[in-house]
Amino acid sequence: MQKAVDRRQKLDKDEKTKNGIKDFKWRYQTSLNSDIGKMLAYLQNQTLHPSQNKTAMIMAALTTFYMPLALYNEGDRTHECLELVLFNSVKAIANHLKFTCVVLNIDTARIANIFYHAIGELESPSFSYQIDSNQLQSPINETSPELEEFDPQM
Repeated sequence: MQKAVDRRQKLDKDEKTKNGIKDFKWRYQTSLNSDIGKMLAYLQNQTLHPSQNKTAMIMAALTTFYMPLALYNEGDRTHECLELVLFNSVKAIANHLKFTCVVLNIDTARIANIFYHAIGELESPSFSYQIDSNQLQSPINETSPELEEFDPQM
């Protein structure tokens, strides 16, 4: 029995770093009726976005959100390189916000003003929108216990 466990541990170790490639596995289960479940079902719906698969969409979101910090954490990139990566992330976020505004029929100036205020000391020159911080709530109407304990660092 111990030999089987030892062999499996060795196999797991070999699979993780075979030829310098690591297989990152992630599994998440949630109710299909939850907001998270609906979002994940949306990502898997190939009819809604036939040009991208779910992995590409997830990787685009993760790359945009976490790549600058991940590369900074490694410590081997120049400040200029990190700045360019951050600029690419900001551009991707801005493009996605623009797209979302069009789909949801929301004035982009309202979103831009929130974005500018969130960064600090900046104000949208074309639109002044006073926002009550109580209005800024998560779009997720229910947070699962798994999500509250979820650590996105792998």
